[in-house]
Amino acid sequence: MDTLKDKFFSIYAEVFDEKGNPKACGRRKCAELIALCYQVDGKNDFGNIQTGIMNVSNIISLKEKLSQN
Repeated sequence: MDTLKDKFFSIYAEVFDEKGNPKACGRRKCAELIALCYQVDGKNDFGNIQTGIMNVSNIISLKEKLSQN
């Protein structure tokens, strides 16, 4: 069974390329990633789940933080 961290990295790879640039993946996938970010860390602003508009810098920071663990 996938952990929350595994799921985050899986969805992250669908939304961002290797250089941290957003892909054209659609709002639903972005909203899914935002929701996962809030589950992992509810203290930061990762974007709007309803619109799929992401706070890219905070999402990338969370990815870097999780990569270190």
